[in-house]
Amino acid sequence: MVLPSFVSLRRWFHPCLLLAFTMANPSDAATKLLFGTGVGLLLVAGFGFIEGRATIDEPSLGWLFILIGLLALVLGKSLNDGNGPLASAFPDESADQLASRVRDDVNESIKAASVGSAWAELEANVLEQELSEQE
Repeated sequence: MVLPSFVSLRRWFHPCLLLAFTMANPSDAATKLLFGTGVGLLLVAGFGFIEGRATIDEPSLGWLFILIGLLALVLGKSLNDGNGPLASAFPDESADQLASRVRDDVNESIKAASVGSAWAELEANVLEQELSEQE
């Protein structure tokens, strides 16, 4: 058995490889995840009703799948519109905006660290002066 080379596999999976190297913003990724989860849970509930494991007349676990699936769809729709309870956790920003925000956060942390080290040096100098005055 001859294994196909990476080049021939790459030819067949080129669109998949292109998608793997692009980064989606957090809002789009969370929206897709919520939509997929919602549809999947509704399918599970539907299959449960078809097979007779859940009935419409009696409350059962099948209804829980429907409720959580609908909740996931509603949250995904609100996140897709840019509002809702998850909009602050998953910002809708481009890669440039994300890079700028991360760069600003790193600069702030560096500045805070340098201020902390300046205070430590000042404290050490004051302690040295106090010790030298006592001697």
